[in-house]
Amino acid sequence: MASFLLKSVLVVVAVFFISSMAQASDPDILSDFIVPAGSTIDGNFFTFTGTRDIFGSIIEKFSVTKVSKAEFPGLDGQSVSLAVLQFPGGGVNPPHTHPRAAELLFVVKGSLEVGFVDTANKLYTQALQVGDLFVFPKGLVHYQYNSDWNKSAIAVSGFGSTSTGTVSLPTTLFATGIDDQVLAKSFKSDIATIRKIKAALATSLLIFQIASAGDPDILTDFVMPLEVPSVDASYFTFSGLRGLVGAPPPEKFKVTKAGMTEFPALNGQSVSYAILQYPAGSVNPVHTHPRSAELLFLMSGTLEVGFIDTTNKIYTQTLQTGDVFVFPKGLVHYQYNADAENCAWGISAFGSANAGTVSIPNSVFNTSIPDNILAKSFKTDIITIQKIKAGLA
Repeated sequence: MASFLLKSVLVVVAVFFISSMAQASDPDILSDFIVPAGSTIDGNFFTFTGTRDIFGSIIEKFSVTKVSKAEFPGLDGQSVSLAVLQFPGGGVNPPHTHPRAAELLFVVKGSLEVGFVDTANKLYTQALQVGDLFVFPKGLVHYQYNSDWNKSAIAVSGFGSTSTGTVSLPTTLFATGIDDQVLAKSFKSDIATIRKIKAALATSLLIFQIASAGDPDILTDFVMPLEVPSVDASYFTFSGLRGLVGAPPPEKFKVTKAGMTEFPALNGQSVSYAILQYPAGSVNPVHTHPRSAELLFLMSGTLEVGFIDTTNKIYTQTLQTGDVFVFPKGLVHYQYNADAENCAWGISAFGSANAGTVSIPNSVFNTSIPDNILAKSFKTDIITIQKIKAGLA
């Protein structure tokens, strides 16, 4: 009897532990999205326009434009956010951490020197150029620096949380009232040196903060491939997008993924990207992402977008360059470039290293579901179903 009780307790503990691991990122929600109390919503609720003026603006100092739950309430419960980082020549984003998410940085202009330090105090550095991706694992100290004093740089960072949090180390250590003696002992220095640093920060303080049910969390800094004994900064760098920025549009709609399959370093980091290219008049057909919401940042052109919730209500919006739109997790959605002359392209961030895509036309009409079942389901005839199938084939 005692043995049975012990086994039962162990099972409960194990289940609780697994459940806790699964909820290590933002908790999942039991509705399509979270509506503020007393609100009625339409497509505008899922649209963020605060990034429209970024493109073409003069970059005089390092700045971060946040698109998190605080600025964009439509993200609540969707486990994804992003930020646009602008670096003047010689600009730096000082060492900092994000306690609730990994950061997936995509360079869209200029070049950057980046690095992070793991919990064994090993430094991983990389020189990035336009089109490169770099992942900073969750909670580790990292930085970005534009070493070109003559050119500005811009990057877009995706996060697998709606509120990543930022601990800016210069500010946290030297501008929050920690006693000088504690800091002097911690840094094996003297009080005069500590006060000198504090005085310098007080006169020219720059505070860089991204924030005043994703993948299960991991218990290591990052996941090493089994067949690889050690890694360097190249492991955390993905250069497969270099040729896309500024490239001529493809002949038809194209998605270039940077998920765990293409970029193994994302394993365990709960974030990924996709670059979406829309020639004039093209469409990204109706589809879903079963494991993540999609946060689309339109970099160029215009798009008609929409999604349908589980009550069959459709939410639509017309996006222009610089707009951000969130498609809630698991819901059917689409994007359409209605401009007959101009192309469009965007960056989509996901709160999962493997968001998954279910293409509704292909899943329904191109997977050998019997014609009679489809005809009954769509209240039509077999000839119509076969015509649709032939068109997709």
